[in-house]
Amino acid sequence: MKLDPVMLRIMADTLASIPEEMGRALRRTAYSPNIKERMDASCALFDRDGGLLSQAEHIPVHLGSMPIVVRKLIETYPKLEPGDMVMTNDPAFGGTHLPDITVILPIFSEGERVAFAVNRAHHADVGGMTPGSMPARSTEIFQEGLIIPPVKVVIGGEENSNILAMIRANTRTPEERIGDLRAQFSACNLGERRYLEMLNRYGREKVEFYENEVKEYSRRLTKERLAKLPEGHYHASERIELDRQNGKRGIQKGDATIEVDIELGNGKIKVDFKGTDPELEGNLNAPRAVTLSAVYYVFKCLTGADIPTNDGCFRDIEVRIPDGCLLSPSRNRGICSGNVETSQRVVEALFSALGDALPDIIPAGSQGTMNNLIIGGRGFSYYETLGGGEGAHPWRNGESGLHTYMTNTANTPVEAIEITYPIRVLEYSLLEGSGGSGRYCGGDGIRRRIEFLGEAGKLSILSGSRRFAPAGRMGGEDGKSGRNLLIRDGIETVLSSLADVELKKGDVVVVETPGGGGWGNPEIVGNKRGQDRIEGS
Repeated sequence: MKLDPVMLRIMADTLASIPEEMGRALRRTAYSPNIKERMDASCALFDRDGGLLSQAEHIPVHLGSMPIVVRKLIETYPKLEPGDMVMTNDPAFGGTHLPDITVILPIFSEGERVAFAVNRAHHADVGGMTPGSMPARSTEIFQEGLIIPPVKVVIGGEENSNILAMIRANTRTPEERIGDLRAQFSACNLGERRYLEMLNRYGREKVEFYENEVKEYSRRLTKERLAKLPEGHYHASERIELDRQNGKRGIQKGDATIEVDIELGNGKIKVDFKGTDPELEGNLNAPRAVTLSAVYYVFKCLTGADIPTNDGCFRDIEVRIPDGCLLSPSRNRGICSGNVETSQRVVEALFSALGDALPDIIPAGSQGTMNNLIIGGRGFSYYETLGGGEGAHPWRNGESGLHTYMTNTANTPVEAIEITYPIRVLEYSLLEGSGGSGRYCGGDGIRRRIEFLGEAGKLSILSGSRRFAPAGRMGGEDGKSGRNLLIRDGIETVLSSLADVELKKGDVVVVETPGGGGWGNPEIVGNKRGQDRIEGS
């Protein structure tokens, strides 16, 4: 079949539109504010062999790890039937952390499997030792919630009632969980309908021809842009701040280090994490799939958003991660913080290593954390990640109050929080001046101050950049580090970066998120914290 450039563009856009529409449907039909308001979920389309065809621009840490799940699913269930759906959250099968449940629907045409519709959504509670299933103090994965190996949750179009009963029995919010799962089922069904409509319109032979061509087009463009990067070897170390206050309770004392070597040349990339510290006693270990997601995210940023995102973008990126290190831990280690916090540090390490090669492209350090805030109790579980300061770029100021790097969620409206949970939001504001000074200033963090109105509850905070400030670059100043506080009976207590706290009525929780680092010498233009940002930024 002869390649038609116009049809190539049409097919690329058609493939991209399917997961985007799946995401809209998932958001509209979900039960929990975590999905319907924040859209902490992601959708993608895969070919019959598990190769990524297209993805919506949702959550980077979800999307980069999904290909592992689909390929492992094919190995586990080689004979899936029409109408079957499989779900899993197991990190051993490419999961990120246990609240993230992936639902996979194989798509069949004339009795043959032709594609997969897939989505992953963060469920606000899947059991475990604390509400929200993200305990700050876990030391093994069994404390973090229900582990779901790949299981058929829908068989021949009928829900597997036994599996759903198991889910209900292992969560504090059973109706919300089943509602969100059914929203995921519906999104996959929509993806199947749209894909089959495309087959009916263009024919299977043409669709499969152009699927391969779109992937090869992405690979070719990516390789061309990677070839423009300066050849050489680059290295960086990045520290992960550990909770020194609770070393005797299972959280490793001291700090941990990520080491990364990057080799650029001939349009290929080699990334090696040799020298990274061994797996940790706490839960800041990042599953291998999460580490790969961070690597793919960084190089997708460098090669451009105009290239269709599929597995062609990543074929020339080789990643080596030593088994048993904190970026590829053994089976039963705690990992809930690694997905949300360590993933951010991996991105910082990669950008830091590339800073010498690309000084006019790489930004200053962003907030480097997701500022996970969880408050739960009997019958409810509130979860949110909070934005902060973006690092300044070589050509503009950093944005303020923004989710950066591996997270891409929206903010939960105050009205939705107060209607749904026993929580009153007292303050939600920018922390003016928390971004680092520079020729271009880092973005400011935010302050969230909330009052707990229930009789009894549990607070979990998983955060970073509380002792380490987001780094400035090229002479720019560091951003201001974050802070967590509990105010009880008028007494203010500073909480550590990883904190589990019993709450009582009237307690006030304050989270101040980090500002981004500045870029360039601030004395050149006198662009200081708290002053007006320069024109055009």
